[in-house]
Amino acid sequence: MKIEENGPETCRISNDKGFVLVRVPVRALGEVDSGRVTFRYTIGGFVGRESNWPPGAASETALSFRVPRELFRERERFTVEVLRTDARGACSTLWTSRREVRWVKGTPLLEPLPDAGPVE
Repeated sequence: MKIEENGPETCRISNDKGFVLVRVPVRALGEVDSGRVTFRYTIGGFVGRESNWPPGAASETALSFRVPRELFRERERFTVEVLRTDARGACSTLWTSRREVRWVKGTPLLEPLPDAGPVE
C-alpha cells in the first residue's frame, strides 16, 4: 500500500472555538497485504490518538483531526503519519507529511516543510 496526498489540507476553528479541525485528503494505491493500518498526528510533543484507516480501504479519503487550539501555536510542527502494524506487532510508517503552523488574521494554516514527502 502506498499513500499520497490528494489535494491541499484544510484548517478551520471549531464552532466552540476550542479546537482546530484539520483535514488532509489522501489517496491509497494498492492494498495492504496484511496487518492493521492506522493514522495519527503529532504537534510539538503531543501525540494524537491513533485512528483506524477507513473500512473498505477506500482509494480516496480525508484524514481528519481535532487538535486542541492551545497546541496549534505559530511555528509549531504538525506531522501526520500513516502506520501499518503487521501480525507480529511490528510497526512501519507508510507515509508522513510534515507542516508548520501559521496564523494569518486569526485563521490557522499549515505550510509544508522542506523535508515533507512520502516515505520510501
